[in-house]
Amino acid sequence: MPLPDKHAGESTVEVDRDILKQYEEALASVKAWQEEADRLKARMLEQLGDAYAGTVDGKKVVAHRPKDQYAISRLRQDNPDLTEHFLRWQTTEVFDLDRFREAHPDILEPYHVRAFVVLE
Repeated sequence: MPLPDKHAGESTVEVDRDILKQYEEALASVKAWQEEADRLKARMLEQLGDAYAGTVDGKKVVAHRPKDQYAISRLRQDNPDLTEHFLRWQTTEVFDLDRFREAHPDILEPYHVRAFVVLE
């Protein structure tokens, strides 16, 4: 038995069917081109190997240089016994949204984020 639609009472407006179709086609094109770009990037990375830059006609056109960042989550996942000895507690300041909403709902509302999704 399907769950009731939690958005059943929200306001609605009719949108142009052709615009929706064109939008969906554009998204499909973006996805296809992103897959092609990823494929071509992988081929160039394969060509680069351990080099930091690639050239065309002697001119540097691409770079794959180390950054001042590390894949900490992967490091911890791959080496849990080693990395557990380097964990430390850290206190951070966090914004209490629930208390702010209670005290200032009118100020908060213009900052309410909305998501645009195409429903199936």
